[in-house]
Amino acid sequence: MELLIDGLTKTFQGAAAVDHVTYTMKNGVYGLLGLNGAGKTTLMRMLCTLLKPSDGRIVCNGEDILSGSYGERLSVVYCVDQRGT
Repeated sequence: MELLIDGLTKTFQGAAAVDHVTYTMKNGVYGLLGLNGAGKTTLMRMLCTLLKPSDGRIVCNGEDILSGSYGERLSVVYCVDQRGT
């Protein structure tokens, strides 16, 4: 499997929560680290197609996951550490 994130952007009321992220992922385990408000959850929601990007695209194995022809959502599993510091 190959997942291409290309220029992915999400803005809310003019403020960018995710700003032109580009990355290619192949099989494996990946982690997102960042401060509160860095856009981690927004990025994950876009990958799961729960949130539509303002710009950019997400391509899985050569097909845009937001197009009607793809037909199924990307399988993404993520864990959230709620223990605090």
